[in-house]
Amino acid sequence: MYVRNSAKYGKEIKIIHPGELYASDRDEIIGTLLGSCVAVCLFDPTKGISGMNHFMLPGRITHMDIQKDRTAKYGITAINELLGEMKKLGARRNDMVAKIFGGGEVLNNVIQSTTIPADNIRIAKVMMEMEDIQIAEQDVGSNFTRKLLMEVKTGKVYLKKSTRGDVFEEAVSEETEYAKSLGRKK
Repeated sequence: MYVRNSAKYGKEIKIIHPGELYASDRDEIIGTLLGSCVAVCLFDPTKGISGMNHFMLPGRITHMDIQKDRTAKYGITAINELLGEMKKLGARRNDMVAKIFGGGEVLNNVIQSTTIPADNIRIAKVMMEMEDIQIAEQDVGSNFTRKLLMEVKTGKVYLKKSTRGDVFEEAVSEETEYAKSLGRKK
């Protein structure tokens, strides 16, 4: 996670990368940059608590994915871990709403599977349905990269989409490096 102060917003911004998550009840902003990855943003409006994850792979419902791998690289784990962090801060699942972003088709030249973005989107939606959390907003699919900033206290998400330029190249580069690192850890 990278932390910086924003003169524009007058708040601290916590920027998460692939495989990370963050939840907070402070007056700050959580941000990330997505390509094929998906971010699930959760917000409890009664408590002013928000959280965001950034996962690259959907994961499977296996003993290894759920019990042993506590990283947020898999959607199943990332969502469960985010829910746990939100609850530790006092959020109630019945009060939470979700916003889902990402799943862009941007890594077709790097990873030979074109189902990863769609699988990431699907697992985010299925997990929200299983947890009975309403999806209040979503912007998924297509060939966009997405830059997200989420205000913790209000749950408002600022979204900037791109199909080229520096933001696009940065997202593709970050996800490519993360995908390569996953291959080395096998």
